[in-house]
Amino acid sequence: MKRIEHQLFLKRNQLEVSLLLQPIQEKIEIFNRMQKLLDTVSECEKGNLLTELEALDLEIVEDIEEEYADRMEFNEIEEAIAESKPVLEEVKEKPIESQRPMPKKPMLSPDERILEQLIKSEENENVSRSKLKKMGLVTPLGWDTTIGQFRVVRTSVFRYRYSIVTNFNK
Repeated sequence: MKRIEHQLFLKRNQLEVSLLLQPIQEKIEIFNRMQKLLDTVSECEKGNLLTELEALDLEIVEDIEEEYADRMEFNEIEEAIAESKPVLEEVKEKPIESQRPMPKKPMLSPDERILEQLIKSEENENVSRSKLKKMGLVTPLGWDTTIGQFRVVRTSVFRYRYSIVTNFNK
């Protein structure tokens, strides 16, 4: 990620993070945590994390602009980032009013990503505990373990074999 648009936006409009609404401050804190993860994640996960960071960055800028439009020096996002090309071209092409809100994809834990990958590859039946651990699963497994939106159910008494199902009953 080359530059962080919400920080440029705050600086340009002379807004302090501590004076923003609590939900916006929380999004900025989540962004900062995700940015710190960039150094620790594998190369294959970096692309996904960068995409999520860019989307969250744009969402933060839009939230700030929406809440504080009357107090800002520059009332349009396009004006605030006009000095340099934006990371996401859609901001320049579409006005904010006509832009549909981006669907909020819940942040998945590493364990949830592993389980999601197994379900997508249809390898969710008769999965060994050793395979799950090799893939990086760290949650201790019992007979019926819930990990986020997934249930991991032990299917064998004498061997550690599991079935992974999506948990629709939240």
